[in-house]
Parts: sequence; structure tokens; C-alpha cells
Amino acid sequence: MYYPSRLSLKIPDSPLEKQAFRSRSFRRILFSACVLSLLLAILRSMHIQNELHRKFSFDYLHNGGLSVASQQISDDARISTSVLGESTNNISPQGIQNLMDKLPEVIRIPFEDAVEDIDLEGWEDDWFSSATYDFDRSMNEPKLDFVYNWVNGSEDGFKSIKHRYELSSRLNDKAGKWISEHSINRYRDWDELRYSFRSLDAYARNFTNKIQVLTNSIPSSANDSTPQLQAQRPVWLKLDAVTQKHVEVLSQEDFFDPSMAQCVPSFDSLSIESQIHNTPSTVDQMVALSDDMFLGADHSAADFFSPLFGPMIGFKAKSFNVKSISKSEIPTFGEKPHLHYTSWLLNHRFGERERRVQAHFTHSVSRRVMKEAMASFPNPALRGACERFRGESKFQIYPWYAAFHYSIERFREALLWSFIMARMDANNDGYLDWSERQMLLQAIIPGRKATAGEDASTPVKVAEGRDRMFYQLPSILQKAGLQPPLANVKVLWTSLDGPETIQDVKCHNFHIAHCLAESFDSPLSDQSYRNPDFSAANIFSQLSRRDPKCGDCIIKFVLSTVPRGLEPLLPPKSRRRERETTIKALLKYQHTIIDPDAMFVMVKDAEQAETEVLDRTINRDKHVTQYCFNDDVMTEDPEAVAKVNRVIQKVFRTLFPWKSRWEE
Repeated sequence: MYYPSRLSLKIPDSPLEKQAFRSRSFRRILFSACVLSLLLAILRSMHIQNELHRKFSFDYLHNGGLSVASQQISDDARISTSVLGESTNNISPQGIQNLMDKLPEVIRIPFEDAVEDIDLEGWEDDWFSSATYDFDRSMNEPKLDFVYNWVNGSEDGFKSIKHRYELSSRLNDKAGKWISEHSINRYRDWDELRYSFRSLDAYARNFTNKIQVLTNSIPSSANDSTPQLQAQRPVWLKLDAVTQKHVEVLSQEDFFDPSMAQCVPSFDSLSIESQIHNTPSTVDQMVALSDDMFLGADHSAADFFSPLFGPMIGFKAKSFNVKSISKSEIPTFGEKPHLHYTSWLLNHRFGERERRVQAHFTHSVSRRVMKEAMASFPNPALRGACERFRGESKFQIYPWYAAFHYSIERFREALLWSFIMARMDANNDGYLDWSERQMLLQAIIPGRKATAGEDASTPVKVAEGRDRMFYQLPSILQKAGLQPPLANVKVLWTSLDGPETIQDVKCHNFHIAHCLAESFDSPLSDQSYRNPDFSAANIFSQLSRRDPKCGDCIIKFVLSTVPRGLEPLLPPKSRRRERETTIKALLKYQHTIIDPDAMFVMVKDAEQAETEVLDRTINRDKHVTQYCFNDDVMTEDPEAVAKVNRVIQKVFRTLFPWKSRWEE
């Protein structure tokens, strides 16, 4: 075989071959240079990662999601469009996977960036600092959006599209068992949406801004030869001007981030809910609900949200504190795997603690907060949005569980950041010297004395002399010109009482050395040199994340010194920028904890539904203010399904006999 002649090149001998590095001193110099180069490479990598986190969080919060951020994540902080596809508005499947591989699990968004979208009206500083409001300044009732996640699974066009994706799903098995079983009750339609609309029109008419129905696209029948996709629409919904003014039907293509076009359609409610903050609106606050949720009595806006107390949040008794996500410890059924995973994510971000599961009723949430919560978990948020069917990946972020606890934790984190970084670090040098440490120790003395007699068996003490704002919420709203809650009247806690995390915390075993730092209370510990343990950032990290209970106790101790408000934790007014940032953060993340007046029923069969819902409740006039009738009928037998349907329709017609304005 013929080989072309090779060029004759004179390659110089390397220094090693020449034995030029035989001297010990030269080898030391070479070793030092190698170590220095390695350190520089590590530092450069860390810098790139920090820039990645900063750019992603800023772009996601302020530029509408991944469409911009997706171009800024790579070794040199950029991914070329050739990798992601021709345009970031339509990233290829491989581009989505590349993006997932590069996005971090968790990032921390600076408060300065997080509150750029928050505007103050002038009353907020007095409100959060001293819980006072100028009642001569009457407030306007807020308007809220009601957002439904809905699908008519009985429609042929929907079933056809869904089946095409079921066949290619990783959950599909050769026997077809998954396809035959997974959608028995998940997509069935009992005409619930019609009656849920009726309940809104009857009981929430005065404060409804817009009703949005989020649904899948199905083929249009307008042109059978080349069918176009259009949003699935309830057949009973009017097309008149009144309906178009109040009701908006949105397909997933209308609100999913443009960079996630390859992830549509989704048949997974968690996936859809992870994008719900992108729904277009003139208001920030929304009430998300499923079509199996109904109002049962008059509501006011304050049953869901008020400008002074934030959104109302309800929880179950069940809680999670997941420290590991090894396969052997994670359940595989229902929503539990996703709660476990999200608990682990929240622990990773905010520190380990028990966090209760949200109640299965209406969810009141800020679009801004929901958007930031998803941006703080970039990889899980993207993977979750691209899940077509629940269970395709073992772990999926649970948007409501993440958003509610994100709001609670960020409110708490804002107070600790304010107290340590902007109040205790009086000279703003990033270090707590002895005079500043003394100031902190003095601030917690009264609270520590108050809990000195507690032990693990005694009930949690309410701070003596401190007003309980959760009792005063109705009267304060009335004085401010707002209607108080009419349905969710059992208020358990408000942000003005402190973060929800301090409600049940016991602090009898609080120790300075453990919670702050060794020798924190000694002037000799940094007499000769600065102790790195006393940096303001280290103390803040210790209290906010490494040992959350310590941070809770610090907040509880400090707030016990004033009858109301959060002033002892806020930056002094002389530090205007930090104080404004803190007030904006408190306004954004404030929340109120309630015990909802609600009835939840898992409908399993006709006899059970008739007994529990009709005979024991409705027929005895035992009405509640919210209902949820969850479909758990695990059969497709026509006769059995028909029996359940007759009972369900009787329930609906008894509770909601009148037509809504938007119904044919």
C-alpha cells in the first residue's frame, strides 16, 4: 500500500529529555508553578459558576424565563445556538437535555435582585416595623385571578394526542398495563368545571379579575385535511363579549416558557403548575384551583389575599424532612415521591426542618414569588416542566410545596439577613467585632430569660406582652377599608407575628457557642486577630441555613422585646438602601397561615359518595365554605361509572343550581 511521504520535521528535544530539570531548586519552582496554575484554574471555575448562578437568576427573574438564560450557561458562560437549536424560542430536545445537564440544582438569589420588581407605596415601613397603619388612608379591595388546570379527558381529540405520547413514554410497558390504568381517573370529566364556575360567580364575583382555564391543544375540526391545533374549550362556555372579558382559555403553548416548546404538550399537572406563573395578567396575585374544587359560601378577597397580610396558606398535619434521596427511602406511589424530593431540595437550600404539606384546596400565590421559587431550583424546574406524564422520572419538583415554603423561608431569611448583615454589623465592614457581638448578645437576653424555664415536655410559650396579630387581622382589615375574611376565618399565624417557623420552636437548649460560634461571647477570642468564625456572612449562614432552629430562636428572642412589629430586626433608618431592600422583601414574601373551612372527599364509588356527601352532609345542611370532590373511581365499568355520575350530578345540582354568567 502506498503512503505519501511524510514531511521531515526536526522536533526539538524536550527539557525533560535534555535532563534540564535535574536540579532540586528548579524542580521546586516547577512544582510551585503547577500548584499555582491548578489553584488559578479552580478559582476561575468557581468564578464561572458564580457568574452562571447570578446570570441565570437575574435573567429568569427579569427577562421572562429560560429564553435568555439558556444562552448564558456553559464553560465560558454561553451556549451557542447551534447546540440548543436554531433559536432559543424553540430549543431542540438535545438542547433541552444539554441545558438540564448544565443547570445547577439550587441557587441563591440575592435580595437586591429579587425585589427589583417590587414597588412601595409609602405605608410599608410603618406596617412592618411597628404594625401600624394610617387608617385615614383607605385601601382598595384587591382583584384576584382564578386559574384552573383543566382538561376534558373524554374528548376524542385529546385522547388521540395523549395516546401518541403514551406509546413513546418510558413508562409504557409491553403488556400495555400502564396505558390502560394510569388515566382511569386522572382525565375523566364529570362536568366539574361548569359547577366550579358557578361557585365562583356566586361567591367570588366582587373581586374576580379574570378566570383563566389552562388546557391542552386538540385538533380543530375546521379543516379535516390539514387540522390545526386549538385550545380545548368547555362546550358550555359562551363566546359573547361578557365571557371574553372575564374568561380566558389558554393552551400550554400560550404560557409555557418559549424555550420549552419541545416540552409541550404535557399531561402532568405538576409540569403545568411549574409554569403557571407565566400566565399573562394585569395582577400579580392568583388563586389556583382544579376543576374539582368549589366555593360553598360567600368569600371576600381576604379569604385568599390582602395587601397587609399577604396570601392565605393552609397546611395538612403531615410534614416531611428528607435528608437523603437514596432509592431505598423514597416512596413510589402518588404525590409522595415528589414531596420527598422537594423536601430534600428545600433542605438543601434553607436547611433541614420539618415542613408541612399544603392543603388540597385553593392555592393563593404571587406570580412573582412562584417565578422566583422555580428560578431558585433551575434544574428541577426545567426537568419538571418537561415531564409529559407524572412518574416518567423518579423525582419531580412539587410546585406548590416548593413555592409556599420558599415564601415562608425567604421571609425568615430576609429578617436574619437584615438583623445580622445590616443591623448588628453596625460599621458595615463584614465582621462582628466585640462591640457588635455585645450588642447582639444584649438583644437576645430578655428572650432567653423568658424561655429559661422551658424543657422539651412543656408547651411552647407565647411571648408575654406581644400582640397576637393573627387575632387582630379582621379588625385591622376593616379599619383599612377592606372586607375581612368571610370563609377562612380561622387564622393561625401572620408574618407580623414573625416567620411561621418560630410559632412552635422551643429554645430552652439554646447555646451561644453552638448557635453562633465558639467563644462568641468572649472579648479575648479576637483580641489579636480577626476570627473568621465571626464574619457577618458566616453568622448569617449559620443561623439561616446550617442550623435553622438557632435562627428561629434568635428571631423569637429579639421580637419578644417589643409588643408588635419587626423593628428590632430591621436595619436602622440611616442605612436607607438596606432598609428599603428588607421592607420590599418582607412585602413580597409575607404570608398568613389558616385552617381552611373545607371538606375533602375522595370519591371511590356511588354508595360512598351518596353516604358521605349527600346523606351525612348536604342533606343535613352541614355546608362548608370550600369543597373538593376528588375522583378516585378506579373502574371503567360503564354501569359503575354511571352510578357515580348520577350521585355527583345530584350533588352539583343541589349545591349550585343556578347558571353562571358565562354558561350557555
